[in-house]
This record gives sequence, structure tokens and C-alpha cells, in this order.
Amino acid sequence: MTRTGAQYGRQLVNRDYEEEIEQIRRYEDFTTIDWIQDSIVERNRRIRNAKAAKVAYRGPSGEITPTWVWAQLWRFLRAGEPWLVISLVGIFIGMNAALISIITEWLSDIKMGYCMDGWWLNSQFCCLEVESDGEFCPSWHLWSTATLVRWLIYVIFAAIFSFVAAHLVRSMAKYAAGSGISEIKCILTGFVMQGFLGYATFFIKSLTLPLVIASGLSVGKEGPSVHVACCIGAIVASWFQRFSRSQGKMREIITAASAAGVAVAFGSPIGGVLFSIEEMSQMFRIKTMWRSFVCALVATFTLSVMNPFRTGKLVLFQVTYSRDWHFFEIIFFIILGIFGGLYGAFVVKFNMQVAAFRRKHLATHGVAEAVILATLTAAIGYFNRFMRIDMTEMMSILFRECEGGGDHDNLCQMTVQWPMANSLLLATFIRMGLVVISYGAKVPAGIFVPSMAVGATFGRMVGIMVKAMYRAYPHSGIFSICDPNVPCITPGTYAFLGAAAALSGVMRITVTVVVIMFELTGALTYILPTMIVILVTKAVGDFLGTRGIADEAIRFNGYPILENEDHGFNVSVSEVMKKDLDILFASGMIVSDIEQLLASTNMKGFPIVTSESSQTLVGYMGRTELRYVLDKARNVGDISPSTPCAFTRGASDQEDFVLSDMTSGSALGVEEDVATELIETSATIDVLKLWPWVNQTPLTVSPQLPLEIVTQLFKRMGPRVILVEEHGLLKGLVTVKDVLRFNAVEQPVGDLHWNTGELEAILDVIWNWAVGIADTSINWYRRLICRSVHILGHCQTSSSDRLENILVILKAVWA
Repeated sequence: MTRTGAQYGRQLVNRDYEEEIEQIRRYEDFTTIDWIQDSIVERNRRIRNAKAAKVAYRGPSGEITPTWVWAQLWRFLRAGEPWLVISLVGIFIGMNAALISIITEWLSDIKMGYCMDGWWLNSQFCCLEVESDGEFCPSWHLWSTATLVRWLIYVIFAAIFSFVAAHLVRSMAKYAAGSGISEIKCILTGFVMQGFLGYATFFIKSLTLPLVIASGLSVGKEGPSVHVACCIGAIVASWFQRFSRSQGKMREIITAASAAGVAVAFGSPIGGVLFSIEEMSQMFRIKTMWRSFVCALVATFTLSVMNPFRTGKLVLFQVTYSRDWHFFEIIFFIILGIFGGLYGAFVVKFNMQVAAFRRKHLATHGVAEAVILATLTAAIGYFNRFMRIDMTEMMSILFRECEGGGDHDNLCQMTVQWPMANSLLLATFIRMGLVVISYGAKVPAGIFVPSMAVGATFGRMVGIMVKAMYRAYPHSGIFSICDPNVPCITPGTYAFLGAAAALSGVMRITVTVVVIMFELTGALTYILPTMIVILVTKAVGDFLGTRGIADEAIRFNGYPILENEDHGFNVSVSEVMKKDLDILFASGMIVSDIEQLLASTNMKGFPIVTSESSQTLVGYMGRTELRYVLDKARNVGDISPSTPCAFTRGASDQEDFVLSDMTSGSALGVEEDVATELIETSATIDVLKLWPWVNQTPLTVSPQLPLEIVTQLFKRMGPRVILVEEHGLLKGLVTVKDVLRFNAVEQPVGDLHWNTGELEAILDVIWNWAVGIADTSINWYRRLICRSVHILGHCQTSSSDRLENILVILKAVWA
């Protein structure tokens, strides 16, 4: 990157600021896409294609020629190429989602037992002939009739699944860990992360995701499903040259794939499109929306054809309601909305503190952490009926109406309503704690479904309580509008609305949640209650100043992305810009000077001025283009280290057959054969003409321009760098990272709440306590063994050394 920029004249008053800036510096080696440069390349490519198309005219008398027919066919194929890519991406996403769902169901059930008719069948397929949940299924065999043995096998399977998943992620694809939504948001804004959407990440995340979900960890597959879908989109698009060489078109496919990932996760194609608009992209075009819609539609159609659950449903917790709601229930809907806002604030704050603790102490213990969390979750959750089963299956049970098969495990029986409410409340708080400590572990981990599960258990508990109130006081004023011949309260709808509130609270998305919930139920009557709940959740979150957990993860990891919120800095860009620059001169430079400059700096591009004495801005040339032309000219041209370089167009260039049609910057993105011909013409022993690759119209601003306006330019136009000039003279330049660094210095201390927090302090105490106990135990066992051996006369130094080596090896294996 560039040299050290201007000092801001402000001293950091808190160590937290320095840690935040260090996180930004960690990504100095990452690159960002210059969207303006990418647009120029695309424009040049379209102009060349248009010129080539003009050659394919009809014959002299207007007759149809083979050239004309081929040109029309080629134009038709190119017009349909984007839709072919989108369709292929949708098909592959649907197939992958179906396979993951099938494998996840089998792995989740194998912890409880197996099918005697075929070991490869899960409990649902094994018991297809059984009509109700409570009916005995002779084909499904439990591992043991003893509760303690079943619990032990359940925990062992959870530990094995988590160990395999974490080990594969650590050893083969580190980017497969986590949700991936935060990183994809950065990628869509132009942040380049090599390998994040590659083949290894796709295969390992697809393979380990069912293992993680089956292990029982309080994480979901919906967020990772978006990451896997984006991997599929990037992989398929890379097969086509039109998309592989254009970063902008590649991002359009990735955006559409993210919509399809949400669509297959929730069975909600329109909700997926809205998710890609509301959460993923900062700039969204109508063309991208249509492609997202088609991709989501194809993916959900493919999933529906494969029918992984053999029920006709796209997801397990799809449900329909036959009864309407009453206006007095709005009071309880508001309670659910308040819970959703509080839940989101709680999880976002304390999960970031756990992430800080994880980075400090557990960075090299990812496998052990995943195994311990899975074992703890399984050991605790087995004894709660709502935590023992898979979260999606649990939501499908809680969402149902009591009539028509909804009375699972006496859920609707009034005689056990209070024990059931207690169990739901306990599941709510235990799951909340497990979500806080589990999300962010070094395994594929999402937060959509765990949050919905927390909201569903809390909502169902509220529904049971409201129903009990109605049963106790059926003739009170609040229940007077209820028809005595029809059930007045539907507890399943409260679970449904609670799930929506929790999802909205933690992700800070609104319209998307409403549409997803509508597509899950297909009930128009429940759109208004859902909107009320989401509105209250958003109001609570805004009041508490809660950001979405994906945005907080971006800030925590220090990714160079500008936030959507507008800031008031009250400073000009001159206070942030870099002034000590590496620049090129329009004349007077030779090839060896440029080679020396490239070797001495890592700048991604260089401003060009007229001369060392006159700082009049001429243009800007990227490092990649400069390196490419020099290497190519050395191979095909006749240049030497003393060959002069020309960055501006000369009068003699108008007479050259090849260069006469070229304009400044028109060589950007040319094909290999065209570039070779151009360099052969422009690279001679007398001069190396670099001006066809120079951008003579870079984005420039005045030094007095407010920093807020510059930030908006970065957000809306996406340049990698903005040059600062005054009356035509170059004064400096500013990048996104300069703005981020300034933001880190200027932001208030309260925004960095994850660096010093109550939960992190508690975890530090527990960690130090556990490490102390472990060291004490190891020393005690060492002395005990040594003493026993000493009695036999064999307690020698070599034995102690061997014991020490064994202990070190065991520690390394466990880590």
C-alpha cells in the first residue's frame, strides 16, 4: 500500500482504538476492486464488440450471408448467456440444498437410533406408514432402552460429529468456518478474499454443515447455506469468460446466488430476493433483482422437485393456519416484539465479547472448542424435550395448530400446560446462552434458525399462558369477542411470531422477515401481526442502538467496508488524505526508473503529473497495468532499461495505423491478441508509449470537500482511490482504508463495547481458573506417578522426561 499518510493531530486516548486500527491494518494485504476502473474496462469491451459486429453486414444487394447468420446467432447466444448461468446456478443450489437436508436429517436421527429396514433411512422415511407422531413405529430401533445409555450415545455422537467437522475445516478450508454472510457483504462491495468462494470452501462447507447441525450445536445452516450458494455462483460463473473477466458481472451472479441461498433455506424465493436487497448489497440494480428472482425461483423449483422431506414442503417448519387472529392479541404481539429487540441486543453484545475472548485465548484451539461446546450442548439439551430434537423439527412442532396432529408429546394438553410452559422457558434461556457462546466457533455456523428457535419457544410459552388466561376467564371483557364454538387462541401463531421477532432482532432486517414468514404460512391474515411484531422489534433495537450481528462482525474483524450510517466528521478530506506519494512523471522517466519504483512500493496505482517541478495532474495508472505492459514489452518489444517512457499522447501517434484509433485508457481490458499487437507498435527502442493504459479522467475532489461527501462517493461509485487536486495541482489521495482509519480514531469509546465487557471478563476468570486447575492436576499426577515409580527404584530423569513428552503430545493433540 502507500506510504504513511498525514497525521491527524489527535492522540489515541484508549487502547481499544489501537486494537481497532490494528484490525484494519491486518487487511492491508487484501485488495479492493476499483469499480470505476471495472466500468471503463467493460465500456471498452462493449465498444470493441460493437465495432466487430458492424463488419457482419449483409451482401452488396442486401442478401443474407453466412457471416451475417453467424453474427445474429452469436448475438442471440450472448444475450441468453447470463440467463443460462443464472439457471445453472439455481439448479446446483437447489440440488445441494436437498442433499444437505437429507444428510442432516439422517445424521440427526442416528444419534437416537437406527432403522431396521435400512440403516440409510432416517426416522421419517423409516416410519412412513405410521400415521401420527405418537404411534409406535416397529421399524425404528432405539440404541438402548436405558435412559443413561441413550444419553451417553447421544453425547458421543455429538462429540464425534463436531470433531470431524472442526478438524476438516481447520486442516482443509479455514474459510468454511462461520456463517460467511459478513464476508460476502464485503466481497459484494469490492473486497477481495482469495479462496473464500473457491472449490475447497464449497466442498468442505457442504460436507461439514450436516455434521455440525446434527451435532446439536446451537447454530443454524441457513447462513452457511448462503455462503455455499455464493460459492456455487462464483464457481459456475468462472466457467464463462464473460463473467470471469468482469468483477462487476461476477458480483451480480454472487448477489443472485445469495438470494437463492436464502430461498432454499426458508422456501421463500421472494424473501430471498428481498434479503439480497436489504442485507447483502449496498447498491442494487433492477437487472440484478430480476436475475436474483430467476435464480431463487429455479433453486426452489429444483428443491421442490427433489422433495427431500417427502412431504411436499420445501422446509420442515412450513405451516398453514386455518383460524384468524383477534385485535386484543396485539397486546401480546407487542410483548413478542419487545422480546425480539431485547434478544437481538443481548446476543449481539455478548457474542462479540465471546468473540474477543475466543480470539485472545482459543485461536489455536478451534477443534477442542467445538467438541466441548457440542458435548456440553448435548449433555444439557438431552433432558429438555425441546432441545433434544433438531431445531427445525422443533419449530415445525411449535408452529402447528393443536388440532390436526399438532399435539406432539402432550404439547396441547391443558393438564400439563404449566410444566410445558416451564420447559419452554428453560429452553429459551438455555438456548440463548448457547447461541451466544456457539456462534463464531470454527465450524460452519449460522444464527438464523437458532434465533428463530429461541423466539419460537418463548412465543409458544406466551401462547400457552394466553390460552390459559382464556380458559380461566372466558367471559372477561378482553375475550368477549371469541366464539365459544371455535378455539380462540392459537399458541402456534405466537411461536411463529416470536421466531420472526428474534430473527429480526438479531439480524436487523425487517421487510425480508415479513415476506419470509408470509411465504412460510401462505396466510394473508397474519401479515399485519407480523408487521406489528417486526415494527416493535425494530423500534426496541433502534432505541438500544443495536446493529445487526453481521455488521458487528465486519467491524470486529476490521474488514475495509464503509458502514451504511452517515457520520458527521466536520473535517475536510485534506485532514485524511495521504500527502507523501509515489508518483509518475509524464516525461523524463525511463524503464529502469519505473522498475525501481515498482520494487520500492506496494501502491496499487500511481498518479501521473507533468514533471517534478510542476505537479499538474495528468492521469492515473494502475500498478497491474503498468506491470503487465512492462513485462509484455520486454517479451515482444525492443526496449532496454534506458528506454524513455511516454504517459501522454504525442502528435506522431495520430499518423500510426494502430494507435490512431486509440484513446487514453482504451487499452484497458483488451484481449491478449489485441494487447500484443498494440504493445508491438508502442514499444520501441526509442520510446515506450504507456498512454493507452492511462486513465486521464480519474475521480478527483477538492481538498476543502467535506469528508462525508467523499465517503458517499466511495459508497456509491466504488473507486479504489480518489485523487485530491487544487486548481489542477495534485495535493494527495485518499482510499477507503484512510477513511476507516480515521473513523476508528474518531468513534466514541462506547461503540467498541466488545473489547471490554462483563462477559469477556467473566470468561477470562473462568479460563485462568481452568488453566490453573489443569496445570495443578498435571503436576499432581506427575508427582504421584513419579513417587510410585520411585518406590520401585525406577524414578529416573528419563522417565520424567518421557512423561513430560507424553503430556506435551496429549496437549498438542487436544489443541
